[in-house]
Amino acid sequence: MREKVKLYGSVFVLIVFIPWLLTVYIRRGSAWMPGASDADGQLEAQVVSVLASEIPADYNLECLKAQAVIARTNISREGDDAESGWEEADMRTAWGEEYEQNRKKIETAVSETAGQVLTYEGELILAAYHTAANERTRNAEEVPGQEAYTYLQSVDSKEDIFADGFLCVKYLEKQDFAAAIGELFPDEKIDADILPDAIEIAERDSANYVTRVKVGDTVVNGEALRTVLGLNSACFYLSELEGKIRIVSKGIGHGLGFSQYGAEQLAQKGYTYKELLEYYYQNVSIESFIVTD
Repeated sequence: MREKVKLYGSVFVLIVFIPWLLTVYIRRGSAWMPGASDADGQLEAQVVSVLASEIPADYNLECLKAQAVIARTNISREGDDAESGWEEADMRTAWGEEYEQNRKKIETAVSETAGQVLTYEGELILAAYHTAANERTRNAEEVPGQEAYTYLQSVDSKEDIFADGFLCVKYLEKQDFAAAIGELFPDEKIDADILPDAIEIAERDSANYVTRVKVGDTVVNGEALRTVLGLNSACFYLSELEGKIRIVSKGIGHGLGFSQYGAEQLAQKGYTYKELLEYYYQNVSIESFIVTD
């Protein structure tokens, strides 16, 4: 029988790149200009809010500075579709007594990188980031629908295995597992009694993230299955134990681009924010961005 392939590329995009890959948006009246300073205070204020929401404030300042450039790049790329980040009340709630010192540190990271963004061949990049990789970040060329982002290449990030939550083990009743994945395979009759054998991990990338999962004649993207199962990453393994489905996942997030935990370890070893960015993004430039009237 001819195989029906449903890679769910659009689902993967929504999962992996929300909020910074909904669209490729060209902001009216905006342009990046090499060597120019960023005069838009609103943009920098937004970077502060977004940075606070994206990464632990107790990370090394160089790591925070790298994430600030990432945040500014994604905000500038998205324009009006960019996320707003945390309000002051959110910061006070999250940081408590450490609010003042954390706020100052975040603002320092933003001010010391003011106006800087990442570009590739003259265009703002998709500055993908995640919490921790499975020892290596992923190669976008191996991820269905993301092949064009050649600056997202696989690099070592071995210390990520020490990140809190890197290894996660989850158990599901077979009926609950079948119900969860049913929406991805509407044309297939899923017999809970023969799970997980009914699921074939059809393909993994070089970092061991699942890219294709097959049930019957239907194939879906590994990120889509990750989402419906509520897993930390698409680097997962299925087995049966005592009548339940045992799911082991490694890493936190989609695994593409900048690993926050890995970058933190490198920053502690003396890497500057520019070196961190150049390590996790290949052949990119750090330029200045100015918003014109």
